[in-house]
Amino acid sequence: MDTKNLNNESLNTGSSETFVSRKMSRLDFLKQISMVIGFVAVGCSPVRVLLKAYPKKFDADKHLVDQILRAFVVTVIPGAPDDDPNLTRIYSDEYYPFHSYCGFFVSDLSRRSAGLYGDDRFDRLSADQRTNVIEDGLRADATVARLYRAAIFMAQVSFYAGIYDDEKGCPLIDFHGSNSGFTVDEMCYPDRSSLLAHEWTKYGNYG
Repeated sequence: MDTKNLNNESLNTGSSETFVSRKMSRLDFLKQISMVIGFVAVGCSPVRVLLKAYPKKFDADKHLVDQILRAFVVTVIPGAPDDDPNLTRIYSDEYYPFHSYCGFFVSDLSRRSAGLYGDDRFDRLSADQRTNVIEDGLRADATVARLYRAAIFMAQVSFYAGIYDDEKGCPLIDFHGSNSGFTVDEMCYPDRSSLLAHEWTKYGNYG
């Protein structure tokens, strides 16, 4: 075979199409760009978050999401009651930006649970196993690790500060809430005026 003539023919725009001159159809373009996006989405967490590249059940099945989040909260806050109606409320609260990433976060917990223990139901794992899954997430890339830190911090703020129930407080830190039936004498020091600083007059002398 005369490779010299073959190369000359392939460079001749009048005889055969080159890669540059060949027109790509819209379908071919969409197929190729879909493959690229799919490849990137699998390996790049920020893109996966933006494209919502995770199973849709983590957006649609609110009960499943709540069960997994409850297991997450009781893992990062030992002693927190898993039947507290406000335990996971902060994650879906639209006041906080985390609600936009909640589906991805729960899906990531499930994916790591399956990878480490063969069960994608994070809520069915033991406490030690759940702890290992969370630690694995904290060691992930910057985007995922930041999401895990945010989720832990939000659980602590919501539970310890009792932001959804001012009256209830938080028994774990001996915080009784705004007032759980205590009298003024029980809540204040006796002869409390003696603990206050002396007033100053407009002339600079003690009153």
